[in-house]
Amino acid sequence: MNEQTILLLFLIFGLSITLFLYVWKAKKEIEYRKDERWQLIQNKANNAANFSNYILIVSLAVGEAVTLFKDIQITFTLDRALTYGLLFVGLRNSIEFFSLKYYDKQL
Repeated sequence: MNEQTILLLFLIFGLSITLFLYVWKAKKEIEYRKDERWQLIQNKANNAANFSNYILIVSLAVGEAVTLFKDIQITFTLDRALTYGLLFVGLRNSIEFFSLKYYDKQL
């Protein structure tokens, strides 16, 4: 498999998990009627998903530090940057979805 096929599979997975996340959250909000337990579950899941933001910031800082100390030039096209952005959003939504399911069963 080449790189474009793998990226396409990850993008399809990210899109499907994102759509399923929003449908599942709407169903659970109706089921729990937005009570305090559901809000606590959402806050814990959001904290877990926000941890991925910190990982992204640290990895970008490390990558920038490596390019500063070594003579490396990397060029990104806008298309590639948007693709990686969509992959990150899909990853973040999958983390939020699985942590919502985990905390829903735990609490």
